[in-house]
Amino acid sequence: MGNRVVITGGGGFIGSHLVDSYVRDRYHVTVIDNFSTGEHFVDGYNKSLLPVDLSVSQDMSMIEQALEAADIVFHLAGSVGVKYIDADPKGTLRNSSNINNNMFPLFEKYKNRVVFASTSEVYGDTEEARETDTLKIGSPDTLRWGYACSKLMSEFILRTYDFPSTIVRFFNVTGHGQLSKHGMVLPSFVESIKMGRDIVVHGDGTQTRTFCDVRDAISMLRLVCEDIHVDEIYNIGNPENILSIRELAEMVISMTGVDNNIIYKKYDDCFTSEFGEIYKRKPNIDKIFKFYKPIHDMKDIISSML
Repeated sequence: MGNRVVITGGGGFIGSHLVDSYVRDRYHVTVIDNFSTGEHFVDGYNKSLLPVDLSVSQDMSMIEQALEAADIVFHLAGSVGVKYIDADPKGTLRNSSNINNNMFPLFEKYKNRVVFASTSEVYGDTEEARETDTLKIGSPDTLRWGYACSKLMSEFILRTYDFPSTIVRFFNVTGHGQLSKHGMVLPSFVESIKMGRDIVVHGDGTQTRTFCDVRDAISMLRLVCEDIHVDEIYNIGNPENILSIRELAEMVISMTGVDNNIIYKKYDDCFTSEFGEIYKRKPNIDKIFKFYKPIHDMKDIISSML
């Protein structure tokens, strides 16, 4: 792999950490983003920022110049956060479709090596998910599943184009710098602690999740750029960091030594009827585990955020 990296969605949480990782290693990084979800970049001369909304048809000449020179492209751009997706399902689906309709033909034109960011949502309501599973997405009666279908359709469409690619499916990647305003659970808990507010748990708190430190996720992303990973799909997550949302809230409180209360709210009080909560989901990472073993446990993650 050469030293020129393009990252769409590089202003987001995972994207900005990936940018920092490559900048520190003296790669030249081009960031393409509308910067709607913030940016937290390290200083570095070897970085270019293109403030572009990829969902809008426009003059793509600057983007094409970056892609023509790129050795690797990480295509992370897209809607993010349960609150945003729940509040604006139409915008979410349109945004995802427009971005890929604009970018996939350019990736093919320049024969870019692409790592495409998908989501664990494509597994539907599955307790332990592996890449070869038959997918069981819910009914269109609940619009939450539209996001999963949109990402899955993007995976299918990507495979119809002629450029080398790898698909990654993220499972609850979290850590330092993640914002709470998009509905991410752990940043919301940490913010509540810092602000002296009660921690709000949706439902009864028995729903379980696994959490992957963003530092582990970045290591996995950089690994799958190698040629042996072309045309592969990888789960990006850490099944060892599994606990209920109630246990997560209790751990945050315990590690900070505060006396904040945990209060429980019904989903209907916080989300629309289209939310469709998932109660259990854990990644099987046997495939990526052959190349990388996550090293950060829950205490590492929470400490980095505090």
